[in-house]
Amino acid sequence: MSTPSEAVIFQIKATIAGVSPMIWRRFLLGGETTITQLHYILQIAFGWSDYHLHRFVIQGKHYGIHRLYGDWFTDDADKVSLSSLGVRIKERFLYQYNYFDD
Repeated sequence: MSTPSEAVIFQIKATIAGVSPMIWRRFLLGGETTITQLHYILQIAFGWSDYHLHRFVIQGKHYGIHRLYGDWFTDDADKVSLSSLGVRIKERFLYQYNYFDD
């Protein structure tokens, strides 16, 4: 009989840079959460409409959902999970929404 693998939970704090007062959200997400799912979680949490191009920059690599006239990403965001990224405790990464407007 095999034992279930230990579930990995990530606590993520998302802040909007350059605004005062600080706007932020905190999430608890399972390690199986994909980059695509994280994008949609952020869209809902901040009340955005998923209208603009976006990308994540994690450990120097760009991730995102392919969009017409947008960036082309080497990895499929539907298949990249948080656990597979190898992020460390308190490691920061960037999510740019509407990055042409920064």
